[in-house]
Amino acid sequence: MPWDLLEKTMRNLSLLSRFAFTGLCAAMLLRPTIVLADSPVLNQLFPELVNLLYAHDVLHARAFEEIEATNESSAAAIGKRLLVEQLEELSEASASHYHSAGDHLAMLGPHRVFESRAVPGIIVTINREQTAEQAAAALAESGTLPPVAIETLKRGREFVEELLEIYLDDGYDDKKVAVDAAVQRYLSDDEHSVASLPKSDELLSDHPYAYSYRVGFPQLSGLTWASQWLKIATLEIVATAPDQEAKIREVSNVLLYYKEKTTRLHGSLVSLPSDIPTIPVIAPNFYTFHPEASAIVDNIEALKVVIGDALAYPDLMARSEIIESMVADYTNKTDYLFDHRDYLISVLRGGIYNAGGPARGGMQRPDRNYSRERQENPHISKFPMPQ
Repeated sequence: MPWDLLEKTMRNLSLLSRFAFTGLCAAMLLRPTIVLADSPVLNQLFPELVNLLYAHDVLHARAFEEIEATNESSAAAIGKRLLVEQLEELSEASASHYHSAGDHLAMLGPHRVFESRAVPGIIVTINREQTAEQAAAALAESGTLPPVAIETLKRGREFVEELLEIYLDDGYDDKKVAVDAAVQRYLSDDEHSVASLPKSDELLSDHPYAYSYRVGFPQLSGLTWASQWLKIATLEIVATAPDQEAKIREVSNVLLYYKEKTTRLHGSLVSLPSDIPTIPVIAPNFYTFHPEASAIVDNIEALKVVIGDALAYPDLMARSEIIESMVADYTNKTDYLFDHRDYLISVLRGGIYNAGGPARGGMQRPDRNYSRERQENPHISKFPMPQ
């Protein structure tokens, strides 16, 4: 099979199909370490995780639909006014930043009645069996996003799936080389790929509609961030667990932590992340191994957040054109870039607790203002670079 046709076919296959196809290609290329299985690796080992990964885009589609429906409702007038007032207060606060703690992190937003009605159904949806086809079509079928945003988010989802595939497939002898190659394949579609360097927080925190998603819909945004936490916590586990048995055990724990975050207590979701989970915060070892891949994953999630801001801001005109402009900012490879040091300072502002807690364990209280010793500094890598 010609290599260019092989590569094109790989990109077009779903994650689960690609596991089987990867094994076949490895055998064709005489890679002796590959072990062919009767069923795809990820689906065989972690069927519940597969379902929740597919549900990630379905969750975003449902959240965006509910936000749009809320803004179109005549009963939302008071909530819209309260949201604008809260945003004005935030704009006057010099320390206001997405990755920071503050009063605007409360789980009761100005549209709390709409959220309380929508959230139970959304939780049922994300726990329902999903397919690769449903995940791929969810955002397009919602009708809330322009085509360039849909395609860019779709490529982002496929990139994360490929990262998981690389770390679960023993046919990849050198994980770093394989991830670097995946990054280059991802970037080959310039129009629909975000930058491989972190985007400046100016794009996230300083645009005219900033914080609308988080302040206006704290439970919907928190649900999407819990789902993102699951993705990147899983990346940390599969990249650092010493063997397959450890991966199975630790992924099972990650799933338990995710269920705790998405379980209603006293009628509310009190354990949701209130900050955007990022790889340096939740998956510091994966970040150490693969800074470019990490930046891509984090930029994709930041893009979802600013899209959420544009959708949540009341009575915004030309919404589709604004979202297209936001996508263009994140797919621009030369402007609004952070170096990695400045990015670390930015994302660590809010602490690990607000972003959902570390991949390997829960946190019962915020870590802000703890000493480094008390935090046991999870950002010092204990794991060697993967080969």
